[in-house]
Amino acid sequence: MPLDSSGSRVGSKTAPNDAGLQTIDELVRSRAATDPDLPIVSYPSTGLEYVDYTFQQLDVFAYRVAKHLEGHIATRTSSSQERTVVALLGPSNLEYLVTMLALMKAGHTVLFLSIRIPPVAIEALVKSTETQYLIADDRYVEAALAVRRLQPHLEVLNMPERSVFEFPIDERVNTQLDAALDRSVETNKTVCIIHSSGSTGIPKAIHQKQIAALANYFINPDMKSFITLPLYHNHGLSNFFRAICSRKQIHMWNADLPLTSDALIHVMKSHKFEILLGVPYALKLLAESEEGLEMLAGFKTVSYGGSSCPDDLGNLLVEHGVRLLSHYGATEVGQLMTSARPEGDTAWNYVRENDRVGPYLFWLPQGPGLYECCVRQGWTSLTASNMDDGSYRTKDLFEPHPTIPGAWKYIARQDDTIVLVNGEKFNPVVTEGKIRSSKLVTEAVVFGAQQPYLGLLVIPSAATLSMPPAELQDVIWTVVDAAQKENDAFARLSRDMCVILPHDVDYPKTDKGSIIRQAIYKAFSKEMKTAYLKSNSMSEHAREMSQEELRAFLRRLIVQDGSAGAMKSVDFDDNTNFFALGIDSLRAIQVRAEILKSVKTAKSSKLTQNVVFEHPSINALSTYLLGQNDTTSTDIEAQMRTLTRKYSDFKPASSPSRSSGQGTKRFVLVTGVTGSLGAHLVAKLVQDPSIERVYCLVRASSIDNASQRTIESMNQRMVLNSLSQRERRKILSYPCDLAREDLGLDDSVYNELSSGLRAVIHSAWPVNFNINLASFEDSLAGVRNLISLSQRSAASFNFCSSVSAVVRYPIDDTTAGPAVPEAEPAPEWAQAMGYAQSKSVAEAICARAGATVGMNIPVRVLRIGQIVADTVHGVWNATEGVVMCMQTALTVGSLPRLKEDPAWLPVDVVAQGIAEISLSQDAACVFCNVVNSRVFSWTQDLLPALHRAGLDFDEVEPKEWVRRLRESNPDPVANPPIKLVDFFASKYDRDEFAPSKTYRTENAQRLSRTLANPPLLDQAFVDKFVGCFLNGSWKTG
Repeated sequence: MPLDSSGSRVGSKTAPNDAGLQTIDELVRSRAATDPDLPIVSYPSTGLEYVDYTFQQLDVFAYRVAKHLEGHIATRTSSSQERTVVALLGPSNLEYLVTMLALMKAGHTVLFLSIRIPPVAIEALVKSTETQYLIADDRYVEAALAVRRLQPHLEVLNMPERSVFEFPIDERVNTQLDAALDRSVETNKTVCIIHSSGSTGIPKAIHQKQIAALANYFINPDMKSFITLPLYHNHGLSNFFRAICSRKQIHMWNADLPLTSDALIHVMKSHKFEILLGVPYALKLLAESEEGLEMLAGFKTVSYGGSSCPDDLGNLLVEHGVRLLSHYGATEVGQLMTSARPEGDTAWNYVRENDRVGPYLFWLPQGPGLYECCVRQGWTSLTASNMDDGSYRTKDLFEPHPTIPGAWKYIARQDDTIVLVNGEKFNPVVTEGKIRSSKLVTEAVVFGAQQPYLGLLVIPSAATLSMPPAELQDVIWTVVDAAQKENDAFARLSRDMCVILPHDVDYPKTDKGSIIRQAIYKAFSKEMKTAYLKSNSMSEHAREMSQEELRAFLRRLIVQDGSAGAMKSVDFDDNTNFFALGIDSLRAIQVRAEILKSVKTAKSSKLTQNVVFEHPSINALSTYLLGQNDTTSTDIEAQMRTLTRKYSDFKPASSPSRSSGQGTKRFVLVTGVTGSLGAHLVAKLVQDPSIERVYCLVRASSIDNASQRTIESMNQRMVLNSLSQRERRKILSYPCDLAREDLGLDDSVYNELSSGLRAVIHSAWPVNFNINLASFEDSLAGVRNLISLSQRSAASFNFCSSVSAVVRYPIDDTTAGPAVPEAEPAPEWAQAMGYAQSKSVAEAICARAGATVGMNIPVRVLRIGQIVADTVHGVWNATEGVVMCMQTALTVGSLPRLKEDPAWLPVDVVAQGIAEISLSQDAACVFCNVVNSRVFSWTQDLLPALHRAGLDFDEVEPKEWVRRLRESNPDPVANPPIKLVDFFASKYDRDEFAPSKTYRTENAQRLSRTLANPPLLDQAFVDKFVGCFLNGSWKTG
């Protein structure tokens, strides 16, 4: 019988005589009545010697235990009675199974407790579920008594032994104990309570109603099964009852034995099974031998769940003929999807939507290419909700199959994501899985939250026991480096940050065999801290070098592949800027670490984290390290003027426009589309009927990659769905290199652009506040090259700048007035960081281009202020400083009474304004301050609006707010604003404050109807972005 798209046997769902079943006990009694002598469960009497038990035996055994417990726990006699919650604590053996069925028979609610969680977690679950009784196996009575000391009302009982129930059945007995209960009421009552793994804190109780549980169990594979999962794990519990529903025998693993390859193979050889139900760990054990692979290939189906299966392991199994089936579900929603697929479909790791579940699923974008699975109210197995409309967000992240509709690959939990100190986000699950799939590794855990770079904890397998330490480090590094080859540069591990733990070290893990991430971080905090200290200290092996030796060392370091990360081989000399070579913040930190380990100089012991970007070439860095005069420390304003001259070598147009005027030109070129503003810009432009094409230039490896990055960005900002198919077809994306004169485009594309280009909107810029001005030289070259394209096409050039270029404008300037003018800035007005200084230079380049006789094109500078959430969805980057400040209303319970008058503009309003200015027929070369001319008061307007939006907080003076923030929860996961405490202190830990800057906006308002009538902060807008945060990044629990 074939599998349908849900992974169930066609025809194996509810049989006609099952349609009226309303409770689990009724199901068991029904099976005992119709198939009393049919073996259904097998469990070892000892070791691996299995004993078969029939439906009748299960039912009678449960009845005997229920009667045995009646002296302590009275059987419910009315559906109006309050529920009695009874917890079970012990290994998943026959005694546990029968006691579970007995409690359900007596009408009680069963709380399943994992034997891996600590007493404090048990106590929290007992308290939150109002549990009255705890039945414990002898081995766990001490833990139970420890809980009772905290919850004195709790009665602790011993798990009934086999002698209570396992003896011959001499006569038929009526096993029904719930005759006095109303089944129509009982079916909507909680039959059991499962708990989450506790991998991110105290486990959460999840209630399952009888009706939802039955609906889940009747979706089954209809195969004789072998299961290695415990009953207190929802995957194990569900598959046990699926066997009951399908009448197909299930063999349960001996709970007193560890999982080993030899033992698993022995059981498989001794019995005939159709399906294996387990977690990826069991599959890994079997895949380590040819015999294990052969045994797996003998199953009709090998199903895994509980955690993701590493691609390398899954591919190996499929290559050896294993019919691998992934399934996805959760305790709160039941089973949703499986990877059941037609012959020839090799995408084993993509679960599929089907007609039954599809209407109840929706997918929320959670970053490039990732979507969170959400379940709508109405799904039969839904037992929880965490959204206002009754839906449930699973926090599980998937990526869609590139060609198969409705196929999704599980990637990770949202909770697994690591945020580095520079804001880069990395989900380590895929990399960990690749490392873990090696025979040399038992476990691998990436760490690095709020650190400048990542580290790795590795637990080697027993296969490495005979290796000396040096060899062990070499082989482990080979595995790690191979696993991370496809990672972004910021997510690459360095060899010195790989911490190898003892092979037999105890570490926190769930019943599924999955790591408990936060508990591991706590258990090995000392080892992680030591790794960072060592990487930031000068090594005793460091040696003195001459300048030529040091230059040679740095050259090797920049291009080496291995412990310091990988740089592609490129042409460069000793004066080439490191940033131009592609060195990012993480790579710079790794280079610094290698210098500390190898180079002994007077300055090595006090190198700043940013030393590589402060001295961004081999000559500059070697000169600095040797204590010689550093030519990079010359006057910054002189550098700004020099760079302005270097990239302002414009010549008059050699000929008039190639086309007959702006009215016939229908192309717009946009950069920066992977950012929020760029994505909104593209959406605005393609909705303009006068625009035929929007060319998006993207840093990408190919046209497909450029298109993918564009679509992902627009999806993330929730603007793609608002576009028609005709409008989407206007979007053309190409990979680019703006530092090249041809922009890195093919001649055909460049010439096509030149023929019909109406406007260039340049919003791309490296957002890196650590690098110095010289490191932005490629970006400044890009400004010149785009202006040259605009000149060739007679198109307007519109540069998106930043108010950081004028943040130090003197408000007491008697010439220009107190408001920042819409004019070329003086170099000294720029904020003291490379980003702002480079924007100032770019503005000056634009001014030179506009003043060049014969340019014949409008060159405009659009100097943009604080961009905030969009007006439609309220989507706003949660890591921005303003947002972090507002988040302290929740994490600290207070907000500062600032004497500020913000000039916020929503991102979609900014995009509309920029589009209007860029497409304007005005031929003048102008500067525009794109800020809101209608300011508001932080204290008098925003704080009351935040109160009305549902936030409860104290309003305090800025200095007091900083004090409270310093004393708040130091955990950046629970309290993200703590990461910016020093930044906030530098701004607000004082008694006197300068007034807010004001900006002239006449030019912006003249060229844009939208900016002439900007929105004023109102309650509806505040409600929108606060609601978005409360349902997203600010959501707790």
